[in-house]
Amino acid sequence: MVAVVIALTSTYVSARGGGQGFGGFNAISKAQLEATWNGHAGPQHTAIRGVRVQWYADVCGNANGHVKDAKECVSNAKQKKETERDIH
Repeated sequence: MVAVVIALTSTYVSARGGGQGFGGFNAISKAQLEATWNGHAGPQHTAIRGVRVQWYADVCGNANGHVKDAKECVSNAKQKKETERDIH
């Protein structure tokens, strides 16, 4: 009987993603990070759902981006919108 209780408990924990943070799946998307961009290139500090995340933004606000010239942001934003439109 004790073995059955232990087996059921361990199955429940693994199904919920035990040991992976706050009760399971807590993925933070790139879009969520970019929505909190402070307008400056460099390290960013964002709190999302109680998790503090440090990430890097380029001059366009792209998470982990590599754009160094703000003039390229307009063309990147246009490409991004077109890509999102094609996906949906």
